[in-house]
Amino acid sequence: MRTSIVHPVLFALAVTLLYTPAIGRDAARDLRKMKGFTIIDAAVVKEVVKGDGVGKRKIVLDNGVAFEVDLLLLDPLPLTDVIIFAKPLPKELREKFKDLPEHLLNEYKLLFDNEAYDARPVR
Repeated sequence: MRTSIVHPVLFALAVTLLYTPAIGRDAARDLRKMKGFTIIDAAVVKEVVKGDGVGKRKIVLDNGVAFEVDLLLLDPLPLTDVIIFAKPLPKELREKFKDLPEHLLNEYKLLFDNEAYDARPVR
């Protein structure tokens, strides 16, 4: 009787120990993509509006800002925490397009549900 309980517990422990380093590698890979980005705000999801394309969503935040995100398979739930990152475009592009509004002269990423997504501000 005792061995029938021990085997599943040992199996679960082995799977957990083998899976943990893989999570760390994925996190490091994701963080490498964030080089140069700065946290500019934190908010929560107020509303998610489906877009025209597959996986295209408009994420409306509680602070009134909205972003368009592509390739989003699962919608974040209302009140999900969101961290907003921004990175200025290269100097050459900023000088070339200096007449554009400031919010269009940055790259944006949204972090929610432990994933970082490329985003575009929507006015």
